[in-house]
Amino acid sequence: MPKHSLTLPRSSWPEDLRTRFERRQLSESQRKRLGSALGRWLKIADDLGVDARAVSRQTWLERTQHMTRALRNEVRQALAIAFPDAAASLYADDYHGTLRQDPRVQLRAMIARNLARFPDDWRDAAMPLLHVDEAGLGDGILVQAWAPSTIKRRLEGAALHFDYCRTRQLAVDITPKSLRAKLREDQARVESGERRLGGVAIDVAGLAGFAAAVRPERSWAWLMTARNRLKKLANYHGSRNASRAIDAAELRAAGQQLLDKADALHAAARNRRALVAAHTKARTALMMILLAEAPIRITSCAEVELRSGLLDDLTGLFLDGSSTKEGDIDRRAFSATLTDAIGRYVGLHRAVVAAREETRLLVGERGGPIKAAQLSKNLGDFTEPLFGVRVTPHAIRHSVGNFIVATAPDEAALATIILNHRSDAVTPAYHQRADQIVASRKLREAAESSAAALSVDTSPTRRNAGRMKLGNLRRRAITSRAQTRFHRKSIK
Repeated sequence: MPKHSLTLPRSSWPEDLRTRFERRQLSESQRKRLGSALGRWLKIADDLGVDARAVSRQTWLERTQHMTRALRNEVRQALAIAFPDAAASLYADDYHGTLRQDPRVQLRAMIARNLARFPDDWRDAAMPLLHVDEAGLGDGILVQAWAPSTIKRRLEGAALHFDYCRTRQLAVDITPKSLRAKLREDQARVESGERRLGGVAIDVAGLAGFAAAVRPERSWAWLMTARNRLKKLANYHGSRNASRAIDAAELRAAGQQLLDKADALHAAARNRRALVAAHTKARTALMMILLAEAPIRITSCAEVELRSGLLDDLTGLFLDGSSTKEGDIDRRAFSATLTDAIGRYVGLHRAVVAAREETRLLVGERGGPIKAAQLSKNLGDFTEPLFGVRVTPHAIRHSVGNFIVATAPDEAALATIILNHRSDAVTPAYHQRADQIVASRKLREAAESSAAALSVDTSPTRRNAGRMKLGNLRRRAITSRAQTRFHRKSIK
């Protein structure tokens, strides 16, 4: 009895399909795998008595519904090679946008989840203050006063403190004893490098703000003192973003090199996976160039609309108040380099991946909107092996702010405007940094002028050249004193 074949032999294929498939540059394993998949499609069409050239997403779904997911995708790849005109329609509806939950519903669930970890007295005191009304008219006072991010951070910080008290057999409350024990452990983690002092200061500040708002009848002077002291200590330590700062010009040049590499990968791509990989590199490269020239926030970067957010000639960016943290309109002009990068990304890479009705400039692997956290992760994954530090979008803003202050110390306040800070609270820090730069430059000029007047060579020399080591000096002094004593004794 002859063996039943699942595929149509290649010799039985239509001549034009066989020629088109064999003309495509594929590896030996790809040619075998995709050839078998295309033979399956032709065999199914013969068995059903239908036209094998009627290729669409609907026919592909109907005729391959009995196959595994991997095999269905192989058939789709083979059809995209044999019928290139239908390739776009085969992948058109891959992205299915999910309905986002109401932010107020998410906030209510987050509050209930964290309050369940509170002791009874704290839960009873916090519940009316954190009430989220369905109509939005009877919200608690803290829901009205605090931003959702502030509520989340302070609630989770307090819940973690109460969990710590339970695990250490302490009274489940915010007391000097429990905080002292927690800070001792945090101190050990800071010394070992597991935590940063700034993170500990932020946690204590959040705990102090929450405790004073929920239980104002208690005295929290000791907690405020601990908060202030930790804040002062943290100010003397460099921030994490400051340590990740790099030169904006270097970042821009690296982005241009990555974009060239993405174009080369796109030209050599032979399947959708390679095209998506090239698109990811191109998207990261565009973000690097964009943030180096226009240091907007990463959330605003992810929400840039292709039609309404960019000018028609791609020479500028427009963000309305709803897309900025400070609530003001933001306009940015682009250089020729950035305009060219946007054009290459949109015309070459985005066109392959983006869904048909997607309006965002930056899209994900499936063609839909991409989250800001994923953009930040991609940026860090590329920059860490290149620069030796994991550069993040916020660190780029630090770099741009430092560049502005160093270039024009007298106009340090421009950094607040260019970076679109929500308030002027950071401006004094820029002025302080500018004063330090001006003072260091004046000191250098004074030292150079004094050295020139005295004809002194101020060029750096080796530190220990011509200098006797301290150990040798001590040995010589001891020997000299011993010889002096011996000489005196011999005279006597």
